Amino acid sequence: MTRLIYLILSLSIAAAIFNCSPAEPKLIPANLDHAFHLVDSSEVDGELLKWIAIYADAPSYDHIVDADEGATCVDDVGRFMEVIEFEINKRNRQELLPLAEGMVQYLLHLSREDGLWYNFLFPDGSINKTHQNSVASFKWWAVRGLRGLGAGYRIFANRPDYDVLTQEISTRFLHSQSHLDSLFSTYPELTPADDGSLRPSWNLSNAPDQSAELLTALAGVHGLGPFNYDKEIKYLAEALMGWQYRGADQAYRGMYYCWQNTWHGWGNNQALALLQAYIIHGEAEYLNSVKLWADHFIPTLIEKNFPAEFTLDSTGVWQIRDYNQIAYGLNSTYRGMNLLAAITASPEYAAQAEQVFAWFKGQNVAQTQMYDPVTGRCFDGINAMESVNHNSGAESTVECLLAIQAHGGW
Repeated sequence: MTRLIYLILSLSIAAAIFNCSPAEPKLIPANLDHAFHLVDSSEVDGELLKWIAIYADAPSYDHIVDADEGATCVDDVGRFMEVIEFEINKRNRQELLPLAEGMVQYLLHLSREDGLWYNFLFPDGSINKTHQNSVASFKWWAVRGLRGLGAGYRIFANRPDYDVLTQEISTRFLHSQSHLDSLFSTYPELTPADDGSLRPSWNLSNAPDQSAELLTALAGVHGLGPFNYDKEIKYLAEALMGWQYRGADQAYRGMYYCWQNTWHGWGNNQALALLQAYIIHGEAEYLNSVKLWADHFIPTLIEKNFPAEFTLDSTGVWQIRDYNQIAYGLNSTYRGMNLLAAITASPEYAAQAEQVFAWFKGQNVAQTQMYDPVTGRCFDGINAMESVNHNSGAESTVECLLAIQAHGGW
């Protein structure tokens, strides 16, 4: 545990060195005004559940309730909890503790004692249990919910007044163990992929991008309190590396498949997750895997102006889909590169990370600054060369704020 704390502190210092050059203007903190504008609450059985609205359309940016989905979702609340954690634990914003507590209560309400999770909530506090992206399951929204609960644990664990809440968080993680055990029951079996290679069979929903989210959730609490996920982190890291392209095409070497033979920009946290595993285990193969990604695939991604998707088709030809480009995809890539730069103290990797972050600043195909530091809004994406989606919902807002926090400011 001491080694982990030391490494985290060292990386924080290294990140500060990379991002605070005396020749540059002083960076300003991320603006959470728009995110707070999206926050609302629902009272359920006397408990105040706080949440962030999924949709907010220009020009009013008022909340929009989707009749099929609802007003809010675990996917967004879980990630927003990490933004709040940074503000409380790094910037000492104690006034956000009630918000964090209310969002933890939301996540607890949407999770079940069998370890399964719902996703969507209607404004009246009723759970959407029928939408395909909200049925009780252990998938995307479950692992994002665990990410959020992990952030809650890191906020409240050393605050005695919240002992009951941290115990509830611990219990929810415990409820997930049966699903983890089931997931790893096939380890170390390999299954044939479409390209003829053999790949690990123990990915969540057969999707490495979901496994990366799960690894991030477990790594975030490993070594704290009752949490010990040493084995699970090892298995997940192996699963991610086993779905890395290592073929002859140098431009794509190191790319992490997200699903089958496809990489897509809205779910590619594999590099970040592997680096978190590296901080815990110190396994050189984890770091080398991410370096391969950074040395080959990231330059390709930058050169091609951050396409939304790459697919290796059955004839061995790479198919590229340019749009939609969204903050989620750029933040995933940026935070992986940023952490790699901090770990290796490499100016080259730091420069590449800045090239990725510059997408938010306007160095993109639409030549549009995607984040407004005055309002805190981040646009929902780039639809085409000269077409920007000026809406600003929870996901774009949260992912952009996470990037700015990792960057050290705007």
